[in-house]
Amino acid sequence: MLQGVSLSIQAGERIALIGPSGAGKSTLIRLIAGALRATAGTVEVGGQSLSDMSWRALQRHRSACRMVEQLNMLVPQASVHSNVVAGLLSTWPWHRALLAALMPLEVERVRELLRSLDMADHQWDLAGELSGGQMQRVAIARALIANPALLLADEPTASLDPHTARSVTRLIVEQARARHMGLVFCTHWFDIVRRDCTRVIGLRAGHVVFDGAPAEVSEARLAELYAGSHERI
Repeated sequence: MLQGVSLSIQAGERIALIGPSGAGKSTLIRLIAGALRATAGTVEVGGQSLSDMSWRALQRHRSACRMVEQLNMLVPQASVHSNVVAGLLSTWPWHRALLAALMPLEVERVRELLRSLDMADHQWDLAGELSGGQMQRVAIARALIANPALLLADEPTASLDPHTARSVTRLIVEQARARHMGLVFCTHWFDIVRRDCTRVIGLRAGHVVFDGAPAEVSEARLAELYAGSHERI
């Protein structure tokens, strides 16, 4: 549960959201995405409260915010291509979405995106045949395909081995930077994202412990934030 959190996020910021489990990081990300409704206070986008938005306006906001989660939520029996194209379905009219179920669409666009993620050779593979790290790359491609204004990453490497987790973490931050895209990255791999993030928000027990530039986050502050936890990597 978040308590007394007041934050303003600007377009294009790359934010590392850090803190021990139970701090409220996932809740904050879902509030930003409009996937959760605040029980107190407000979440505003462009000066308008999400709770006051029409259904259509809320859908537009959700399309502008894409999320990569701990579970990749891929369809294992479908191709990598189909899983990536699924990220476009909410932006298409029904007849184009129906056509996508009958034939491959956006083949070159998907290929170029997969190439940037070192996955071009797997476009027509079944998602269920991939490794865990490859599946997360597909999930990242699905989130990026619609060119969102904001990418939300909620500990997307939690189920991966350390080596793969480092690789996927770097990939997410590099993609956001290269695309001039806003990023809120909930992660325990702060040492990896420190160089490429523009801002760090530390949460503990639902409170913001610190909010500032990466250079301002000392070892003492990190030790205080993770006190009693073995999650810091």
